[in-house]
Amino acid sequence: MDIKKCLSAFAACTAALCLLSGCGISLSFNFDDSSHSVDNWGDIFSAVSVPERSYHNTSSYAVTDTNEKYDYSQKNTLDEEQTDLYNRLVVLLDDHTTAFEFENITAEDFKTAYYAVLYDHPEFFWLSQSYSYTTRTLDDRTELSIEPVLFSDDIDEIKQAAVRLDEIADRLAQEAEAQGDLFSKVKYVHDYIIDNTEYDTQAMEQVMSGRSEGIVNASTAYGCLVENKAICSGYSTAFQLIMKRLGIECGPVNGKRATETGAHQWNYVCLDGEYYYIDVTWDDPIRDDGQAAKTYEYFLISEDDLSYTHSKDSKPAVPVCSGTRYNYYRYNGTYFDWYDFDDVRAAADMFRGDSGFSVKFSSPDMLQTAVDDLITGQRIFDIDYINNGIQYSVSVSGCILNISY
Repeated sequence: MDIKKCLSAFAACTAALCLLSGCGISLSFNFDDSSHSVDNWGDIFSAVSVPERSYHNTSSYAVTDTNEKYDYSQKNTLDEEQTDLYNRLVVLLDDHTTAFEFENITAEDFKTAYYAVLYDHPEFFWLSQSYSYTTRTLDDRTELSIEPVLFSDDIDEIKQAAVRLDEIADRLAQEAEAQGDLFSKVKYVHDYIIDNTEYDTQAMEQVMSGRSEGIVNASTAYGCLVENKAICSGYSTAFQLIMKRLGIECGPVNGKRATETGAHQWNYVCLDGEYYYIDVTWDDPIRDDGQAAKTYEYFLISEDDLSYTHSKDSKPAVPVCSGTRYNYYRYNGTYFDWYDFDDVRAAADMFRGDSGFSVKFSSPDMLQTAVDDLITGQRIFDIDYINNGIQYSVSVSGCILNISY
């Protein structure tokens, strides 16, 4: 029976999300200057007094950004001033600017815009959620200087790393585009990430122990696609990055395993106007014998499917995913509302060359009925080419029966 690598270490999935525990602030004051550090997504802090906004010295930036057309882009949650700041940040980050100075904006607005950019733009992998900032008030002008934690202190190294990621992302997007239909494009990216990525248990342990400093590469798209090692946020941001290259709306979903505490990240994706969830990390399990495997248990699933295993955070808001057409099992004709032996036989015939197959049922009760008949009752051997014994695994959460022979 497959054992998900996430399940034993699930509470420590992601460097990005492991920073969500609260807001750490250090303060030092020198007349009208103040310096602070922001370590995570925690609540907007109220301990820091920030002068009233005045935008009369700022210029507006109009940026063509594909995220604007996506309903659940974080950019679309911002007010006018925050959107202008978001746009300016995108321009600066596209030029690999590694420190920022702004006049007459609040620390709160910067934080909101900055995290929206990180949420929407996995290509800025070299930026951490942690940053420090200094405010200086001079007469009626407020200056805000920000220094984010970076992938590297060497700007040339950042640029070279970004080029390497772009090259792989562009190639992967082109290969996916060549697959033709929408289902095959998404499946190609899903399979590529799983086939070429090792789950980085060491990085996860480093993050959870508090020994990580700066950015943990495994939590980024760079770690996943370039270094081929990732934790769940690395899987999810890599998938988001390629979907964006394909013009497909996609974003991260923050949450946890339904019955446990601890952080996890997966994705939502929009196909033909319908939303689905996809958890590439959990489709990349390690079997009992230590060998890597690949499943489609969490490939384009609905809200109902997700509720068995995942619990979403309330923020940031993500779509309710009710799409079913492109679910792996429905799309391939191996999803059944009721158990019928002839349906299972037909599914086995479809995948006969693979020496194994999987079927999905509408409920745990239907799954149990199938197991009772096929496994306990050994009716699986009524399929003539299955005659030398089988191995099987059951996913009650996903209502899936996996059989290999």
